[in-house]
Amino acid sequence: MFSRSLLKFCVKPWNLVKFSRNMSESLFTQSLNPITGKNEWVAQVDDYDYHQEVARAAFADMLHDSERNQKYYAALKKEIAKLHADGKEAHVLDIGTGTGILSMMAVKSGADSVTACEAFMPMAICAEKIMKENKMWDKIKLIKKRSTDIILGEDMDKKANVLVTEVFDTELIGEGAIGIFNHAHKHLLTDDCVVIPSLSRVYAQVAETPQTASWDKPKMFASLDGDVLLQTPKEILECKGEAGVHDIQLSQLNTGQCNFISEPIQIFEFDFMSKTPILENRTNIAKFQAKTHGTPFSIFFWWDLNMDVEGEIVLSCAPYWAHPDFPELSKLASKDKPVQNVIPWRDHWMQAIYYIPKPQMVNPGDELVLTSNHDEYSFWFDVGKTELSENIKRYTCNCSFHIANCRSRIGQLNQSLRNKKYLRIFEEEITKSSVVLSLSDGSLLGLSTAKMAKEVICLEAHRFSRECLESYVKSNKLENVKIIKSLDEVENFEKITHVVAEPYFTTSIVPWDSFYFGTLLNQIKGKLNEKVTILPKTARLFAVPVEFLDLHKIRTPLGICEGFDLRIFDKFIDTASELADQVVEAQPLWEYPCKALGEVVEVLQVNFDEFEGILERSGVVDIQYSAKCNGIAVWADFDLDGTNKPKSTVSTGPTEPVVVGSFINWDVNVRQGVHIIPNPVTVTKGCSSMAWKVTFKPLQGDIKFSFKVQ
Repeated sequence: MFSRSLLKFCVKPWNLVKFSRNMSESLFTQSLNPITGKNEWVAQVDDYDYHQEVARAAFADMLHDSERNQKYYAALKKEIAKLHADGKEAHVLDIGTGTGILSMMAVKSGADSVTACEAFMPMAICAEKIMKENKMWDKIKLIKKRSTDIILGEDMDKKANVLVTEVFDTELIGEGAIGIFNHAHKHLLTDDCVVIPSLSRVYAQVAETPQTASWDKPKMFASLDGDVLLQTPKEILECKGEAGVHDIQLSQLNTGQCNFISEPIQIFEFDFMSKTPILENRTNIAKFQAKTHGTPFSIFFWWDLNMDVEGEIVLSCAPYWAHPDFPELSKLASKDKPVQNVIPWRDHWMQAIYYIPKPQMVNPGDELVLTSNHDEYSFWFDVGKTELSENIKRYTCNCSFHIANCRSRIGQLNQSLRNKKYLRIFEEEITKSSVVLSLSDGSLLGLSTAKMAKEVICLEAHRFSRECLESYVKSNKLENVKIIKSLDEVENFEKITHVVAEPYFTTSIVPWDSFYFGTLLNQIKGKLNEKVTILPKTARLFAVPVEFLDLHKIRTPLGICEGFDLRIFDKFIDTASELADQVVEAQPLWEYPCKALGEVVEVLQVNFDEFEGILERSGVVDIQYSAKCNGIAVWADFDLDGTNKPKSTVSTGPTEPVVVGSFINWDVNVRQGVHIIPNPVTVTKGCSSMAWKVTFKPLQGDIKFSFKVQ
């Protein structure tokens, strides 16, 4: 039920480790500031923890899914009416009620009694207020605890004969759905109960795409002339990787580059109506013939729900090319551009990718086996030409590389154009007499200078990244490389001729968090030779007003939803977000189509070897396209040699020039920043504008944004 985007990327970027104490009725949180690299005590309102929990919950995204709402409502009406037609009463149990909307739907559908439970206390309190506002408090019994903690005869008078629940995530079972359903059937439901939804089918499709392949393992590093700079260590190439889910908006992939080795295959069925407990561990063997020639790197994954008992009301989470409600869209699967705004959009239930441990080349007609496994909370897969029974156990990374690097970072390491920009500058600047200090986390680019320089020193404070670099050093026999945990280990700063960075750091969430490079330079500034070369030299922040097709829904007020007044919830979330969220949050914008409404504007420039003082800029950019402005996109460009020329600029933003009125093509391997406008502003070409202001205090690691569209 929770949104990947909110849970993963909306968290206050530097609130990673948190402690609290009461001092004069205030609350302090200890936080890691990614720009300074320091833990800091930050004063918060005394109920900050409460507001942060609420802001993280992401119920609004789910409730903006009108298809979900309407099909739950239709199934409740149908099943309750059937019970009444058979002369039976309908006693409904709503597990994980959230705002209480499903319970209120049950009341409106004629349920004889409704019991709701919600363990997330801030949400339970909100649900109580919403039920009272909608004059249903006397019709719904709210239990503020987990369903698995409910005691029959104490919390509930009798068993329910209708269960309605939404305890699903992108993996379907990741929130513990198996245990919840099994417990409910055993302790809380009658033998003849109706369950909404009644059944789920899980699908997998074997595919090969350049993009997903680049998210799995690192490629060889070569010079501009094609000479090998770094070979990938054998232990990384042979590692099975991580079996964990990579949740993603599959419909936004460039399907023109997708090679579908199989059709969608149903791999599991979960019968939520069954009186027999759902098994927590299963393996499914599916045999199929390869459709095309290729190497199956990936498994595309999604599921659907039968909302009613007969399966007449179906909700599908399929990508557009496999969506049963829009069969004509499958013809577009060969197009180069993703399908925009056609199938129902949802961010709480996306699709997913899983990676094949050891992909093998296949030919059309080859007999293949898809082995699918699940435990109580997750799935994992393999594909081969024989049955792969040994993969019943979940596999994990044994090379450190997949632990140290998230999927998008692996893709970034494999970006050929990006790497060539760095290598071109390195080859121009670094000679056989150079001593290089690399200040990035897990930087293969920094390590690649070993073939160009006399000596390379790599700062690597993080254990798994350090283990990765050490394996590269050993495998490539790089005798001129020294890996250090701290800058204190540098014996002679005077001999360093070049300080290089991508920059990339594991603590970075938004692009400008990598300004930590400037902080590290400040720490050694007085120790370096005056003639030292710094790469990159500068960074610039850019912003553009946009109209998102869907992303703004994670912040847009609900108001009246399916006839129920949820404005209390809107206020509840707004208050929490205002206190706990940043003005600009991180999002992978390539997954969320948006149109540019004005020209791109540079809002800040940072010089890394002058990383001090206060930088403040402001301005106004005209709106040049009439639409609804619901967001501002923000990103960083890093200028390697300070010339600001495209050939030496590495961007975390658009991959092509931004055209006003057109969709923006974003870098798929980084998260950009976005300021979402909860109440979209209708803007008119030539009459509207976006005012902006940015203040940056480098020594404090404090950057503040202000945007106003009018």
